[in-house]
Amino acid sequence: MSSTDEQLLLDYLNGAPAAFAAIVERHENRLARIAFRIIGCRSEAEDARHAVFVRFLQLCGSQPRQFTRVGAWLTRCTVNEAISRVRKQNREGRVRAEFATLVPAAGISSPLEQVEAEESRERLSIALAELSPDARAILSLRFDEDLTFREIAVLLDRPPSTVKSQLAKAIAQLRDLLGAAN
Repeated sequence: MSSTDEQLLLDYLNGAPAAFAAIVERHENRLARIAFRIIGCRSEAEDARHAVFVRFLQLCGSQPRQFTRVGAWLTRCTVNEAISRVRKQNREGRVRAEFATLVPAAGISSPLEQVEAEESRERLSIALAELSPDARAILSLRFDEDLTFREIAVLLDRPPSTVKSQLAKAIAQLRDLLGAAN
């Protein structure tokens, strides 16, 4: 039976460094995926994920009560870190649009289907890059992470009705952008 994140955190605080490594291993891929969907650059997403784990390591010793839900805290912190990095890039005028493999290529057999799938991924990447970081975050949490409106609301500290309307707006914007690309 695997330990909960909270139990692993207690084990780490009681002197078991392997427990922290287990928390990292459990969440690192998911957090990198979330950051990548928001930022659009793999190396920047890796940096964001690393910054989140460093912050977690710094805070868990001094404020352990803050981490009653480790996974939720890590997710929320990752979303905030990724959005902050995108805003910084925008201020510096270095917006990147490197969304890759957003449309699964499973079941593609012919070269024509592969080309069409690549074109679809490229159109989607361009359209997603046009959305705000908040919109990309909500889309990623809903569709990549398969979270409910209520779960997203808790992570982003917003009412579920706000999340629902923001998701609908993001989907409408994405449809408009994809329609304009055709």
